[in-house]
Amino acid sequence: MILSNDKYYILRIGDFATDANTKIYYSLFSLLLCSHDYLYNNSNECFTILYYSTLIWTCIEFCLYISATREIKPMHLYYNNTSVLVPRYAGIFLQGFQEGGCITTIGLYFGDRIFIFKYLIFLHLLILFIMFNVFFKKSTRRHSSIRQVNSRGSLILMAIITLYDLKMLNDNPLHLQRQLQMLFVMIYVSFYWTFATLFKGFRDVIVYVKEQEEYVVKKYDIYDTIYVLAYDVIFEIGMAYLFFYRFLI
Repeated sequence: MILSNDKYYILRIGDFATDANTKIYYSLFSLLLCSHDYLYNNSNECFTILYYSTLIWTCIEFCLYISATREIKPMHLYYNNTSVLVPRYAGIFLQGFQEGGCITTIGLYFGDRIFIFKYLIFLHLLILFIMFNVFFKKSTRRHSSIRQVNSRGSLILMAIITLYDLKMLNDNPLHLQRQLQMLFVMIYVSFYWTFATLFKGFRDVIVYVKEQEEYVVKKYDIYDTIYVLAYDVIFEIGMAYLFFYRFLI
């Protein structure tokens, strides 16, 4: 399906992609987790993975933007009932910080503590917060961004990253369990977030099929939506972000 000549797009609806406040809150939360890990475990690994994942994912977001693979509307910061336009490149940095840095930090922090009951409860409270935050957002049909999932460049990049991750897992048996726990947490959290956004109508999948010489919108198919979003969660989040563990080896 993903490898076909059809074009699969993930459509973001609402203000999540353009709400700078939300991205700042999640970024500050990831810094809080890093600080806790440093103070109580004398470890800077959460800071390390946060730094590299934010830096690299910001560069990826920039490439997606300039190549028009991702079309995103301007980001706004809301303060005292006023809206302030965020400069384009500052918005790209916030996107990289929240989507790259925050998720990898959550994956590493809770992955290391997945068998400790109080942190398992904390993780599920975080998931509940994320889902309630989505459910109580005002519904809107305003499109905020659209991205082609199966563009040639994206598929080649994901194939390279996935193969590298598999090699990294195989070559570092002492880190195997830790990496798998981190991967599990990232996929687990992202699954609930994706389900909430899909249920609320803040995320959708559009498929263009080629008929003769033109692309036309395919009739809605729930299986297309499940396949594309599963690919997004497992590969474009899980495997893509697992790559950043290499900076801890």
